[in-house]
Amino acid sequence: MSRIQISTDTTLTIQSMAVPQQEFSKSIFSASHLHPGNFQTKNIRQNQPEWIPLLLLFCILLITWTRVFYPKRMQQIYKASFSNRFIKQLVRDGDLFKERISLALGMVFVVTFSLLIYEFNRQILGLTFPHITGVGLFVLIMAAVLLYQTVKVALIQMLGIIFKTKETTYGYLLNILIFTLFSGPVLLVANILFLYLNSVFLLYFSLIIFMVFFTFRFVKGFFIGTALTKFSYLFLFVYLCSLEILPLLIIIKLLLIHMKSLGG
Repeated sequence: MSRIQISTDTTLTIQSMAVPQQEFSKSIFSASHLHPGNFQTKNIRQNQPEWIPLLLLFCILLITWTRVFYPKRMQQIYKASFSNRFIKQLVRDGDLFKERISLALGMVFVVTFSLLIYEFNRQILGLTFPHITGVGLFVLIMAAVLLYQTVKVALIQMLGIIFKTKETTYGYLLNILIFTLFSGPVLLVANILFLYLNSVFLLYFSLIIFMVFFTFRFVKGFFIGTALTKFSYLFLFVYLCSLEILPLLIIIKLLLIHMKSLGG
């Protein structure tokens, strides 16, 4: 018994020879050096309401319909926006005021321009109206745009009857219609870009584009009015400012009053 207790256990030696002892080296992976102070919270990007993609899809379908059934007419409208020669061709081929393409592209302009104003208010101005939000506010803006355009056209026609300038009035209204139909698809592309790229810069850029179109249309309208020799250029300039610029200044003034009341 004493020999058994004194003898060494050879199984340990056999195990060490069969399975050598592992040696660990330094890992190539290092611990993260980030600290809690380096983390920054970001606002979760909110998706657009469901009715906005539906509006954009509706406008795309209208433009596609006009491209399929009225391709020649659309090309004439685009060219007439920058050349008086194509305006004469546009008039010879039919009355643009009574054509379906005018109704379709006019709806595109009203929807896209109203959406531009809606997003400008939502992202920049931040004006709020009691019990009117979301799609209700958009419908209100669209109704205001339609009312503004209707009143302006009716006023121009009435002044044309009073001053007996029927032909020049028709040319001026045709100039407004051409730029309205031309601006709709351009504003649609601008809306898609700044909405889904979530860029305030593109929103400002879209407003600048619209102002450039408005200024160019105003200048063309002035040259259309110069065909009337019985009116001075000063009278014509004041006349156009009263029709185009003064209503916009009144609207801006009302918005500033509303913002001041909210701030107070």
